[in-house]
Amino acid sequence: MDKTWTDEFYREMDADKRLVLLKENIESNPTEEDAFRKKLWIARYGRKKPKKDAYVGCLMELKYLAEGGTLDIGGKKKRQAARIAADMYLNSPEVQEDRYREILQEELKHVFLKFMEVSSQGRGFTSLVFGMGQLSDEGVIKKIAEQISTIAFQTPHMFHMDREFYILQRAALSAFREEYPNREHFLKK
Repeated sequence: MDKTWTDEFYREMDADKRLVLLKENIESNPTEEDAFRKKLWIARYGRKKPKKDAYVGCLMELKYLAEGGTLDIGGKKKRQAARIAADMYLNSPEVQEDRYREILQEELKHVFLKFMEVSSQGRGFTSLVFGMGQLSDEGVIKKIAEQISTIAFQTPHMFHMDREFYILQRAALSAFREEYPNREHFLKK
């Protein structure tokens, strides 16, 4: 596997530029891993030009599931969590193989890095009360850690689905450690 282009691919935050990198590097001699990357691309952004990021949407759905309370009459919330896991390929037969699991984990890590970037730059996210005042850098990190804890850990715990969300949890940890080294203690696992 050519690490050079994949490293650049997973560092790039702009969806259009990521698509160009993907197309340039899988056109001539696509591997099975490249086909899986393309499948994840389509699941995340759609078949044509990149539109909204469906995986960031999945993260937000997981957050809302946890914030909606633990009452799950009829198992509707658990089914929704299972659908999210399927949409993100977390329970795909392909991820039983290490090479595909690593690719999925890198893609999900990228999703969390994108989520953290958008959150940390959002004025509504970084403000204290009604847009008045700004959180300190440490306050922003704590708030992001709280969000990630809810998405990657609290929601799967709530539905007893830690095994199904294991790859997502590893990706969240990896992204948080990369972005905020020595701040892992803020996460509630």
